[in-house]
Amino acid sequence: MHRSFLATRVPFLSAMRRQHQLWMQGTLGLFMFAAPGFAGERIGASTERVAAEVAPKVVQILTQSVKVAGAGDEQPNGVLISERGRGSGFFVSADGYVLTNAHVVANATHIRVNTQGGTEYTATLAGVDVDNDLALLKTEARDVAYFDLTLDAAPRQGQLVLAYGSPMGLAQSASLGLISALDRQLSPDDPRAYLQTDASMNPGNSGGPLVDLDGRLLGVNTMILSQSGGSEGLGFAIPLLVARRSFAALRVHGSASRAQLGLQPRSLTPELIAGLELKVRKGVLVEDVDPNGPASAAGVRPGDVIVGLGEATIRTLRDLYTAEYEMPTGTSDLAVMRGADMRFLRITPLFTGKPQPGMAAGVNEKENLVFGLGVYATTLTEALAAKIGGTRIGPGVLVLALTGMSAGAEPGDVIHAVNHTAVDSVEALRDALDSVAAGAPLVLQIERAGVLSYVTPGTLPAAAQLKRTSSTVKNGNVSLRF
Repeated sequence: MHRSFLATRVPFLSAMRRQHQLWMQGTLGLFMFAAPGFAGERIGASTERVAAEVAPKVVQILTQSVKVAGAGDEQPNGVLISERGRGSGFFVSADGYVLTNAHVVANATHIRVNTQGGTEYTATLAGVDVDNDLALLKTEARDVAYFDLTLDAAPRQGQLVLAYGSPMGLAQSASLGLISALDRQLSPDDPRAYLQTDASMNPGNSGGPLVDLDGRLLGVNTMILSQSGGSEGLGFAIPLLVARRSFAALRVHGSASRAQLGLQPRSLTPELIAGLELKVRKGVLVEDVDPNGPASAAGVRPGDVIVGLGEATIRTLRDLYTAEYEMPTGTSDLAVMRGADMRFLRITPLFTGKPQPGMAAGVNEKENLVFGLGVYATTLTEALAAKIGGTRIGPGVLVLALTGMSAGAEPGDVIHAVNHTAVDSVEALRDALDSVAAGAPLVLQIERAGVLSYVTPGTLPAAAQLKRTSSTVKNGNVSLRF
């Protein structure tokens, strides 16, 4: 009886399955037909909601700055020029801290921050992380909406994102795109990795946030790859993890201290592995060792391959870079391959923060102009000497920039003496020059890149030959950083 019941039910069940499959196909077809409009409405609703949530956290940054002219500038190399710039940033605390790119505020003498509501604040530079191109500003804003950097967000390839900023000075602009790639390195020897996106970015977007459709921060917009100078769908953002670590250091210390090992690393390539007959295929090659640095004291030699540092396995230059940031104070283990032998060394790194960019930012004629030489200079203090790597023979005067008619000196030179007179301050340099009779020989003892030399520029330039600082206006760089 039971078997007879099953026999009669099987054809009925099969027919029902066929009808169900046909119904599902038809329903799926209708859904797919309607999906584009439905998906568009959902995306539109999401982006509108995110815009309302994110916009109060985003700011436009306006700067006035001075810098030493270089390649691509209208003035001769080394001349001090002024410029205006625009960029973006965003609040990272309720008490008015703003995160942006270091290059947005490089050399800035005045920084203004404009919010969505039109409120303008004067900002001060709280700290700079040169390696990661990040800067922290402090404003008097209170109880503002901000991005909480402690909240995690995991970007995914293909994920929809919004890039915020002030492209071409157009504040509070947003553009929609995808995460094109994760952990994108621009070159094998660049230890930094970025989020790549095709969301439109242009000059002025620098320092703005890259967010997902839930309004969570993913990264800091920082550069584009472009042949035209405009957006070509290749934008890059500093990941949240890097921004979080940098903010914590900048808020407390004003700089991002990093362990200095005293060696020159290089990524391994098939050519290096084959040509040097290396026994490992992963690791970081040591090209050079500072004879007075921690690596030398630990016994590291050029040609060694670093395969471990502390608890970290070192496979790439990025691994080494990350491990250096996470190194504790004190002595750590360093594993290297030397030929076919693995050696375990002990290294005690130095912890230093790189000097903030733009020593010329605070230059003014009263304090820094050395009229007789046509240069802007500053007294070389112990702290400043440490930032430039020290000097050979002690005190002196550091040349910051030129006025356009320099008597043989270049930015970065340290002037130690005028004729036989040693100088240890800007005032001493001015007095020594004043004591040189008109038309009398002039000899400067300078230090350039650690090499001492005598410069004989001849007679001092006449006052009429000295040029004032020129003024240029720029809205941002249009190569890699913007």
